[in-house]
Amino acid sequence: MKIKSIQEMPPKYKGKPRSTIAVAGKSNVGKSSLINVILGRKIAATSKSPGRTRKVVRYLINERFDLVDLPGYGFAKVGEELRKKWRAQVTDFLSGHGNLQCLMVLVDIRRGLGDLDREMLDWANLEKVRAAIILTKADKLPQGQQAKVENKIKSELSPSIPIYKTSTLKKLGIKEVSDAMESWWSEGE
Repeated sequence: MKIKSIQEMPPKYKGKPRSTIAVAGKSNVGKSSLINVILGRKIAATSKSPGRTRKVVRYLINERFDLVDLPGYGFAKVGEELRKKWRAQVTDFLSGHGNLQCLMVLVDIRRGLGDLDREMLDWANLEKVRAAIILTKADKLPQGQQAKVENKIKSELSPSIPIYKTSTLKKLGIKEVSDAMESWWSEGE
């Protein structure tokens, strides 16, 4: 993917929404790291402590497409009030978008699908939005265990949901995810 320009934008749209891909996942799954590797620059905040993304963050890519980093769910050590606020922000974004081409649900390959991941996939199915599973941190497991996790997830999901194994550290699967994103964005133009 050739990125010429990236600009952080307000979370709310004015006018017709551009072709958009949203990135969702647990607070410690590596969303910001994946975004940074795919975009080829450090734009999304990363931290060793989960929960750095505390609002819907929208990036304008090449003045044509949007990439949206949704607040993480699950493990962040924050109060219940902030969790409810994050959930409301995500719900508002997802339900009111209009040109969402794909919801990429990031899943730590060591943990497998959780209830909140399934909830995101159920929402995508209900709203007829394409979903994709991005298995992160593949470098943390031997290939045999990676295959077991991937096969288990495949057995639980519709065959129409693609699964990509990635490692931002070793750049595994990054080209495949980038190519898929370009294709999804183009479909929404």
